[in-house]
Parts: sequence; C-alpha cells; structure tokens
Amino acid sequence: MFNLVKKPEVSEATRLEQMQLEELMLYLIRYGKPRVSYHDGGWYCKVEMNTNTKGTQFDVASDFDQPTPLHAARMCHERIIGAMKALGV
Repeated sequence: MFNLVKKPEVSEATRLEQMQLEELMLYLIRYGKPRVSYHDGGWYCKVEMNTNTKGTQFDVASDFDQPTPLHAARMCHERIIGAMKALGV
C-alpha cells in the first residue's frame, strides 16, 4: 500500500520568485509583448501591455540600470501588478 503525501502548496508569489528568465518572459506574455534589452551598462525590461480599447496603449517598464535581465523582468512584473491594482483590475 502506498502512503500518499500531499505536496505543500506553493503560493503564486513564491512560484514567481523562483522562475528563471525564460519562464518569467513567457509568463509576461499574458500581459502583452515583453522584451529585455541592454542599455548603457544595465538591463531593461518593457512590456507593451494588452488593451481592449481601440487607439489606446500603455507600457510598463523596469529601470534601465538593472544588474541582470532577470532583475529587470522581475521589476517590470512587480510594476505591472502595481499598475493593475491602481487601475482596479
């Protein structure tokens, strides 16, 4: 007979913190068109957000001076969550 042990549930925040760059970039696609680039000594991430209103657009971005692409993507994700909360989404 097998003794089944239930795996502990991992929160969404913990799962996001553990994501590598590729996973996080794929996750950011749900919000729009993500990109990561290197500018003047630091990494930068920007997401051109999806909108459902014709003629509207907005972008969410990290600071330009992030030490790694993953730091930039994480900062961008945090700002996306903040923007969505501010908009009541």
